[in-house]
Amino acid sequence: MTVKAVALVSSGLDSLLAAKIIRDQGVDVHALHCAFSFGSASKTDRIGALRESMAGFGIPLRVQNITEPIVNILRHPAHGFGSAVNPCIDCHLFMLRQAREWMSSIGARFVVTGDVVGQRPMSQNRPTLFHIENLADLKRLVLRPLSAKRLPVTIPEEEKWVDRETLYAIGGRGRKDQEALASRLGIEHYFQPAGGCILTDPLFAKRVKTFIRFRGQECLTAEAMYLFRLGRHFWMGNGLWIVAGRNESDNGALAAFRNGRWTLAPEDEKGPVVIADGVGNEADLRLAAGITARYSRHGVAIVARFGNAEKRMETEPVTDGFLVEHRL
Repeated sequence: MTVKAVALVSSGLDSLLAAKIIRDQGVDVHALHCAFSFGSASKTDRIGALRESMAGFGIPLRVQNITEPIVNILRHPAHGFGSAVNPCIDCHLFMLRQAREWMSSIGARFVVTGDVVGQRPMSQNRPTLFHIENLADLKRLVLRPLSAKRLPVTIPEEEKWVDRETLYAIGGRGRKDQEALASRLGIEHYFQPAGGCILTDPLFAKRVKTFIRFRGQECLTAEAMYLFRLGRHFWMGNGLWIVAGRNESDNGALAAFRNGRWTLAPEDEKGPVVIADGVGNEADLRLAAGITARYSRHGVAIVARFGNAEKRMETEPVTDGFLVEHRL
């Protein structure tokens, strides 16, 4: 009987290599991609490319949206954050648990990942790798083909479901070994590392942490996470949150956030769309109008809307010093 395995795959090279290495050994590999996205248009492109790659390897792919679970992890990261707001350990643990659940449902015997020992300081060191596989009830059932020879023998190797001698001993943060291996295996199309997960971005992290400071972690939502990606952000000491579009793309996206918030724009529509959240009085609204005016043509009236309510305001732009003080 052919042995079946679940491979956790991203759109990156390491997991593609891991899945193909085990598939080439005759294992019936089923790929699982856990996807979360906070409004990134490139995510769809990456999933499309991943589908093509898996089809080329003869590996069926399941895509599972985990956006809401990831937001919940961000509210309560049991293992804390990395350098930004990246709960890498809890994120990897959650994905392993999803793989464990699917493994049981399809009769698979082990899980394959693209982990490389030492590549990620928080989540891909030896103690953490073993810690999360134990918590996921996958002790010795997680095979990491790229670093297998740097790690203790797993059950799939012990049971001869795979041949340990054909696995690898890659480690560290370099990419040359993986790229050379991709060339040998005929893998030509894959995404290069480009900035990594959005949760590791310092500016994005600053916006998340500021939101939590003013609104509390329980108020963190997928909608808010999407909004953090857009525009110029300003926070006032009273909790007023203002987001001003930088370009046409931002303006179009910000229009979707009008429910329950004030939306401001120049009367002639030649300037930014601005969202104001937490407006408590007329002074707050005029401050939002002043920011709108700062990024618009001078002398143009600002129109503010909330539901069916509409106000037309003549206001002076805020100063550059004000922007520097309050902009994230």
